[in-house]
Amino acid sequence: MELVGGIAVGLKRLFGRVELDGFENLPVSGPAIVAVNHTTIADVPVVLGAFHRAGLHPSVPCEGMGCGSEHGHVRFLASSLVFRSRMIGPLARHAGMIEIGWRWSGPAALRSAREALARGEIVGIYPEGDVSATDDGSPRRFRFGVGRLALDSGAPVIPVAHHDARVIGSGSTARSLGGALTAVVRRPTVRLRAGRPIRPEEFAGCSIREVVDMVQDRVTEVWRSLATTSGGPDGPGAVRPPRRTNPAL
Repeated sequence: MELVGGIAVGLKRLFGRVELDGFENLPVSGPAIVAVNHTTIADVPVVLGAFHRAGLHPSVPCEGMGCGSEHGHVRFLASSLVFRSRMIGPLARHAGMIEIGWRWSGPAALRSAREALARGEIVGIYPEGDVSATDDGSPRRFRFGVGRLALDSGAPVIPVAHHDARVIGSGSTARSLGGALTAVVRRPTVRLRAGRPIRPEEFAGCSIREVVDMVQDRVTEVWRSLATTSGGPDGPGAVRPPRRTNPAL
């Protein structure tokens, strides 16, 4: 088990319950882009842990037995603030995350992500860019990076949404960590769902703004499907994603 995936799985179990749905839509081979909504730093272990359990490990490709068929790997774009953290920075590097900093470093990060996609890898992105969540947790306006990556690579985009990791902790880093500590006792439930892929032919010939809006609409659609239901298909507290082979994108 990769280090970061194992830690994320442990934290996910510690913080509460996670209900998973639609994870057969996640690929185990690329190129592919996974776009996830972002409301709190507390959603990171939930997302990474759920992906790992579903066979999409947060790390660079291992090229070992079953890599790309029985399991896959995803490399997320992450803020420079993550890399500067003494605690989290080494884990981000170990997971092969792609650093994205201030405005002038954005093109370099996108170039690294495009190169990863060109090698047939899977790239994860939080298109909102930060965690200044709306009151109801609905996805905020997406930035252009996800559209640029989709157009440049011609890779499918898999929309993923959770509702709502803020029950674990939200706000500042200190408040989020404080909430996470109480979550060990409260045992809140977070619902996470992967929607059907947006195929390259759906955005062929579109402008970058149109692609970004398309991805936002699909992530929001997945989020809304969770916000208007009372639970996942496996019942309260479900934590096991379906076992599956590599789905066709």
